[in-house]
Amino acid sequence: MAKILLIDKDRASRQILEHALKLYDYEVVSTHRGDKGLSLAVEEAPDLIVMDIDAQGLNGWQAIKILKESSPTWLIPVIALAQPTVTGQLLIQTGFDTYVRKPAAARHILQRIESLLDKVAKELTGSSGNPSSASMSASTSHRGPKETPYAQSQVGQVTVVYVDNSAVDSQALGDIVQAAGYSYANISDSLQAVSLLMDLRPKIIFLELVLPVANGYELCAQIRRISSFQNTPIIIVTNKNRIPERLRAKMVGASDFLSKPIKAKSVLEILIKHLSHQSTF
Repeated sequence: MAKILLIDKDRASRQILEHALKLYDYEVVSTHRGDKGLSLAVEEAPDLIVMDIDAQGLNGWQAIKILKESSPTWLIPVIALAQPTVTGQLLIQTGFDTYVRKPAAARHILQRIESLLDKVAKELTGSSGNPSSASMSASTSHRGPKETPYAQSQVGQVTVVYVDNSAVDSQALGDIVQAAGYSYANISDSLQAVSLLMDLRPKIIFLELVLPVANGYELCAQIRRISSFQNTPIIIVTNKNRIPERLRAKMVGASDFLSKPIKAKSVLEILIKHLSHQSTF
């Protein structure tokens, strides 16, 4: 039985499609929010995703970028539900495997799901039945995640992640964290931070306030929209430890502040404060 993740902001159409999928013996997981959908994509490992471009939380454009750059999800085929004004070429270039125009009849979506799942099955088995050729076919039919700009850890859960493009500050924090017995990784590219955080699944995130392109406030708010990170401690790291900065950080969901220069005593106090109730490995 194939598992379908359905992300659709329209409650009525979502319920109709969910009912239709179940009638055809599909297992269905559904949500109206793009951020919740990202978490479900990792937790449920669906065989296919149907995504409304206008999903709440994170919209389809934001969500597909993260899905295709995150190693647990980049191979999952995704069907876009889009308005007629959105060009098909743009949807495909963005990363969707195919699309259905809204308002879409359930039977049209079912046909597209069956067609795409059949295509994926043929790629996996390969015309010759050779596993190696099938693997190559599957891997070349998707873009795959970009080269990951993080160091000192492999994909999988780590305890501490620091989002910062400064090698000096990253090394300073990493030395303290690892000396205290915690696993550590640094993410240097703020544009890929959310997708890489989904790969690494940290128990605490240190976030530099001054970053290229997106600042720490914007990135903190974006991370908080991902349901799996709603309770993860986020620590803003800055040399501007003033009341206005603290208030703004609190408004976007930050848990604490770490002032520069980075010192062992301050880092360890934060780790003890926020990780003492968690099981760390």
